[in-house]
Amino acid sequence: MNSQQRDELAALCPLIHWDADMAAYSTFRAGGTVEALVELSDADHLAAVLQWLHARRIPWQVIGGGSNVLFTSRRHEGVYIRLHGSVRDIDCDRENNGECRVRVHAGCSLGALVGWCMKNSLRGLEFMAGIPGSVGGAIRMNAGAFGHAIGEVVDTVRYATEWGEMVEARREEVQFAYRSTCLPGEPQAKMLITGGVFRLQTGDGAQIARQCREIIAQRKQKQPAGIGSAGSFFKNPTGDFAGRLIEVAGLKGLAVGKAMVSPKHANFIVNTGGAVPEDIVGLMEKVRQEVLRQSGVLLEPEVHIF
Repeated sequence: MNSQQRDELAALCPLIHWDADMAAYSTFRAGGTVEALVELSDADHLAAVLQWLHARRIPWQVIGGGSNVLFTSRRHEGVYIRLHGSVRDIDCDRENNGECRVRVHAGCSLGALVGWCMKNSLRGLEFMAGIPGSVGGAIRMNAGAFGHAIGEVVDTVRYATEWGEMVEARREEVQFAYRSTCLPGEPQAKMLITGGVFRLQTGDGAQIARQCREIIAQRKQKQPAGIGSAGSFFKNPTGDFAGRLIEVAGLKGLAVGKAMVSPKHANFIVNTGGAVPEDIVGLMEKVRQEVLRQSGVLLEPEVHIF
């Protein structure tokens, strides 16, 4: 962007970071820089920014909560959008049959949403307990665990078009697949998820809280904690588990620079301290090639690499 475009964008955004270090916005704790990181919570601001970007043909991306992204060590041109939301933005419409339609901002964290559901005795999202990231990112990735995915409880998805129009799509209009979601009009046009409505059930608050605690305890037992990572790095191939294939290949503990395949969970690549993105990408490629050599399966990354 030239200086005039920078001034125009700054006038549209309440909060913007120029030449932002993405290590601060990624759970990997590693990353290059982006030309502009825009933080937004208001729908009108978002619409204005998207309209401006579309008119000037400036490239943009949305990064969600930063739990499933990695920026390579270079300067990335364009605008990167980070949405903000909280439990204060949640609306709940209770119905006579015990169902509840819960409307949530895309920028709300998954942890906050699950916690809100526990406090309000609503069941249906317990399997998401302990998963990092934002609600918008979870919908975009159709995130899930323990045989379930978030798309199962989505009623509608709210999104913005690349030209700034706000739209809401019913569940039957959205294509949910394993770790992916396709909105109406995609991939021909680019969309940004701004929120969703979940159809949840009234339940026993103590039981819901107990299930969430049990799931979080399982995660802590099986997954590395207190260290930079993006969670599960590879998608599970059909009929198998990426972690099992990596472990069988003898790759636990394999390292490139300061990036390592976790000795605790083989489908976690962790930053042991001071890893650069190229360490992580290099290790990813080593794992993919060795698993392919030994099992004939080419693993697909779940992490979005820019």
